[in-house]
Amino acid sequence: MKKMLIVLVLIISVFTFSSNISYSFGIAVSGALFPYVGVYYNMDDFQIGSSFGFICGPDDKKPDEWNFMFSPEVNLGYFVTEKLYVGANFRVLIVVPYQYEQLYLSGINIKYGIPVKDNKINLSLSGNFIIPISAGSRAWEKDRDMNPLIPIPFIQGEYEF
Repeated sequence: MKKMLIVLVLIISVFTFSSNISYSFGIAVSGALFPYVGVYYNMDDFQIGSSFGFICGPDDKKPDEWNFMFSPEVNLGYFVTEKLYVGANFRVLIVVPYQYEQLYLSGINIKYGIPVKDNKINLSLSGNFIIPISAGSRAWEKDRDMNPLIPIPFIQGEYEF
C-alpha cells in the first residue's frame, strides 16, 4: 500500500510540474571550455535551477595523467522582462584527483534569451566571487598574486527546451 501511494504521488507530481520544467545543454567558458546540462523549474517571473558541467584534460604537473573537473551549479533568478533574466548562483569546482579541496564560488548573472520556435537560446554572463573556504581560503591569504575581490567571469551559451 505504501509503495502504491508513493508511486501515485510521484505520478501526480510529474504531471503537475512537468509543464513548468525546462532542460538545457550548453557550453561555459572561464579559463576552460566545458559542456554542461541543466534542469530549471519556471514559476511566473522566477526560475530556480541546477546545472552540471564536466571536462577532462592532461595534468600540468604530470602530463601522462588526466584531471577531471566537475562543476555543479545552483541558481535562482527573476525575469525582468520576457527575455532578460537577473539572478544569483552558487557554483563548486571539483578537480579529481584533488577533490579533497573544492573551490566554492558565488555570484550574480545576467541571461538574455533569444526565442527559437518554442525553445530559446540563452546567452549569459556571470561574475563569481571566491568564497574563503577549502581551496578558496588560499586566495584570501596575504601576499598572494590574485585579488579575491575581482569576480571570475563565466560566459555561457545554452539551448533551453
